[in-house]
Amino acid sequence: MKIIREKRFHECVVYARVFDHSEDDDSGYSFPCDESGNVEVSTLTPAARANYKRAMRECIDRGVVDYPSRWTESAIGECHCGAHVELGGFTNTCERCGTDYNWCGQELAPREQWGEETGEALCDIERIG
Repeated sequence: MKIIREKRFHECVVYARVFDHSEDDDSGYSFPCDESGNVEVSTLTPAARANYKRAMRECIDRGVVDYPSRWTESAIGECHCGAHVELGGFTNTCERCGTDYNWCGQELAPREQWGEETGEALCDIERIG
């Protein structure tokens, strides 16, 4: 299998301006903002705009909270039949020809050869776990 896109790791930070109700610290509002806490009100839905105005009047402004986010994009390989296969799991099957590959693009033995003696569990074989 030829790898046509390597596995990619992504990371970003999302910011929110957080407001708590004074009587209950476990309830309130949060709104997307920039790193400095500026909320772009024009991008909010009408209901969110109303909540933002309410929060500014009635709630305690807790400032900016950052939420780090990390995710992985699976590699993509080109099967011998020409189809593209996403390599995101233990077993990755070409939808066109049915060939199975592991997560790094190595072709696997035919399924009738799989079993307990080679260490695969049913969830590995069926890619359900």
